[in-house]
Amino acid sequence: MNVYLISSNSNRIIDNEIKKIVKDNEYLTMNLNKTSFDEVLKEVNYCSFMDDKKYIVVSNITLFDTSKSDELVIKELLDYLEHPNENATIIFTTLNGIDLRKKQTKLIKEKYQLINILPFDKRMLNTEISNYLRSKNYSIDYESIVYLIDNANSNYDIILNELDKIMIYYNKPCKVSFKDLKNIVGLSLTNNNFSFVSAVVNKDLRESLRILKDLKVYKVESIALLMLLAREYRLMFYLKRYQAKGLNMASICKEMKMMEWQVNKLYTNGLKYSEGELLNNLKKISIIDIGIKSGNMEKDVSMINFLVDVCS
Repeated sequence: MNVYLISSNSNRIIDNEIKKIVKDNEYLTMNLNKTSFDEVLKEVNYCSFMDDKKYIVVSNITLFDTSKSDELVIKELLDYLEHPNENATIIFTTLNGIDLRKKQTKLIKEKYQLINILPFDKRMLNTEISNYLRSKNYSIDYESIVYLIDNANSNYDIILNELDKIMIYYNKPCKVSFKDLKNIVGLSLTNNNFSFVSAVVNKDLRESLRILKDLKVYKVESIALLMLLAREYRLMFYLKRYQAKGLNMASICKEMKMMEWQVNKLYTNGLKYSEGELLNNLKKISIIDIGIKSGNMEKDVSMINFLVDVCS
């Protein structure tokens, strides 16, 4: 087997699957956010007399997910899959899921190896956490597991990062206490997300970029943050429209299904914006969303450009 496709929302899981394929862990990584598919094919098809067998991991591939892809690139991929280089093993990886209806995905499934690992639900995460700690001779109670899962927004990679920090803290096998867990783990991602949105809405570029950098450590996707911002801009716009219609506070709270303090906060934030500015920001987010999903825009660069634009 010399072609693999690994799909998971976890970098850790993808890395573990790669290690199962490449036993000596020696492989070349090519990131499609930084290189073209043509360059990947050139590398895969290049054989040195000194090389017996080579492994190439191609990360951030979008040719197998639901986004629209360049037809010429798809043809190049299909041609390669029909006549692969027998001296090279290529491992495609994606964090964005796969579309089983696409011809190239079907071909991988039929002729090669498709490894599609779906996101863990809370019960599975509970089991994974217990097993991970047990393999290191640690134990943990149910209350601590629930706190850890909620604090990490059910993100498997973040959970394992926090568990590693906990084991470093104890430095010997033991039972993890709930009190220690709360002191060791990082701030809730929910709070960080809220702080990020608040900084952007208040047009604080320095703080926005600082929090964004922290969130990137936890693999929070830029597109998810953009959707949170879109929601905030949309709510502020709705509030302005309801106010323009002359609705009182009680009626606005009922229409927006929000508490009075939430509406008051939207009102305060909304003072910094006109209706036109809010609609323009929503339009910008929509363009970025389409650009990222179509593969025409790089997500992190697009996010930073957006912040510089709206916070200036």
